[in-house]
Amino acid sequence: MSEKKSFYVTTPLYYANDELHIGHAFSTLAADILSRYHRAMGQDVHFLTGSDEHGQKVEQAAKARGLSPQEHTDKLVERFKSLWEMLDITYDDFIRTTEDRHKKVVAYALNKLWEKGDIYEAEYSGWYCTPCERFWTEKEVPDKLCPDCKRAVQEISEKNYFFKMSAYQQRLIDHINSHPSFIRPENRKNEVLGFLRQPLGDLCISRPKARLSWGIELPFAPDYVTYVWFDALTNYISAVGYPFDMEKFNRLWPASCHLIGKDILTTHAVYWSTMLMALGLSLPECIFAHGWWVTGEGKMSKSVGNIINPRELVARYGLDPFRFYLFREMVFGMDATYTEENFILRYNADLANDYGNLCQRTLPMLIKNREGIFRKKQPTLAQSREIVELAGQVKTGYVEAMDNFLFHDALKHIWTLVQRLNKYVDETAPWRLAKEQNFELLDEVFYTIGEGIRFCSIMVEPFMPHLAPEFLKQIGCTQKRVKINELEWGQLADGTACTEPAPLFPRLETERIQNLKKGSKPSEAPGKKENAAAPAAKAETSAEGLVSFDDFMKTELCIARIETAEKVENADKLLKLTVNIGSETRTLVAGIAAFYKPEEIIGKQVVMVKNLKPAKIRGILSHGMILAAPTEDGGLALVSPDKPAQTGVRVK
Repeated sequence: MSEKKSFYVTTPLYYANDELHIGHAFSTLAADILSRYHRAMGQDVHFLTGSDEHGQKVEQAAKARGLSPQEHTDKLVERFKSLWEMLDITYDDFIRTTEDRHKKVVAYALNKLWEKGDIYEAEYSGWYCTPCERFWTEKEVPDKLCPDCKRAVQEISEKNYFFKMSAYQQRLIDHINSHPSFIRPENRKNEVLGFLRQPLGDLCISRPKARLSWGIELPFAPDYVTYVWFDALTNYISAVGYPFDMEKFNRLWPASCHLIGKDILTTHAVYWSTMLMALGLSLPECIFAHGWWVTGEGKMSKSVGNIINPRELVARYGLDPFRFYLFREMVFGMDATYTEENFILRYNADLANDYGNLCQRTLPMLIKNREGIFRKKQPTLAQSREIVELAGQVKTGYVEAMDNFLFHDALKHIWTLVQRLNKYVDETAPWRLAKEQNFELLDEVFYTIGEGIRFCSIMVEPFMPHLAPEFLKQIGCTQKRVKINELEWGQLADGTACTEPAPLFPRLETERIQNLKKGSKPSEAPGKKENAAAPAAKAETSAEGLVSFDDFMKTELCIARIETAEKVENADKLLKLTVNIGSETRTLVAGIAAFYKPEEIIGKQVVMVKNLKPAKIRGILSHGMILAAPTEDGGLALVSPDKPAQTGVRVK
């Protein structure tokens, strides 16, 4: 990142033709978390989001609703903003492409490139997809279906205006190669470079008004409107003053990060970058293309009918657990699969059992035995000194992860401390120290726990902006919040009084959740432990104990590549593995430590049971199982392909 004091982050402009889903919410929440983090690091933050309101799809959607395009977009934008309000999105500016401030900048940029000779008129023939608003070549549509949406395309020949994108191809390649952080993650950078190995054509930037009237008029050709991408992408500079408020523009530009979905990588990394070069402007510091949230049916799509509505999830589980889950579960940059079962497992394991329980099990003891007062003590116990050292390491790892958009790793670092604090409670047994009236050690233990909770809560606050402050209130931290960059051990003031802890993360019970979804009342009394799994349906077997082929196919085996491996603390037989299964990475625990050293298996391809129900093993949520077989010498052999196979492919 640059050394400039400001941090300017953007989301895509969301297309105003329909309601937003969890994928849109994910991009915006990522930007919100980054904004909150950088504010907590003491930076001047500017967070931009908005709506893309021109184009054929918008025009058609409006017509279908019996509205003018402006009326249609006005109504949808209200819905967009209400969703951001519900998700507590702290944006600084919401730009609409129908605003005059934006239209003026688009016209200025178009005129500048026209006068420069970077825009020209030409005849164009091609196969046009209306839903995607994109031309395809004859070669690209042999079946006359759009390669993206699979709908029918129509042949169109017409005069249009083109941007000389090809003139900037080599300059863009050179920039990518000389700025390794420009496109992230690394696989997306390689994807763009692969795209640029082929000759880069020029970009059609117009549509005739005879075919599309809903758009920004070309200043040098009043019978044409601007094509949606040239219009929409310009928002990143129109919203921060270009070219009419250069003081503001120079303070904020270049953007620190454009956060986008991987499906619009080319438009940002290639179209937008070459447009900026033509305008003589700096390129953004980083374009980060994250993955998709998918379901069993693949990428979420209205046509498929697998859209997940974030409003419903927040209403069901609460805002902060929803925010936490999205970024704890997904490795940012890769795809991840959403299931309600995984949500509940993650909530119960990380929030209810680990974080929430830490206050619940310790603060009542502090109130009972030491009047609820934290008394500042220097660490004398080896375990206390270990916690202090770990807290510093966690902060360092957390900051590094956040600076590199590794949200999953940032939360992982925090939970290393959360879990160690819970173990610390067990090791030091404050209930025993209280019984022995060893108040000197008891005060040390309680102060260590309180400081640990403070550390974790301050760092997790960008992800959970409502409940993290509640944890701070419970330990008595009601004063102005310390900045993350100023966070140090020992800042919990001597004499700070805690409060009676409220259960901020009550366990989610499977049956109760099912009833909530159905709108009925739980069948069992509240508070009753309801963790027993429903009996599994018996597989259909023959008299010889054989299973049917259909039953066998219910077990999904896939090729996984081991990315990381480490020993599980205090478990001689267990290794904690991170495996790549193509669409996502998963954590799992394997009982192979007696047969394999961690460094021996990193990079190894193995066969994994993909659809095994997740389970918590030694405090680690294990999501899958790798296959192994005993050897003749009493050892163990991992089941692996005999030659390299495609990672993530199903084993048949």
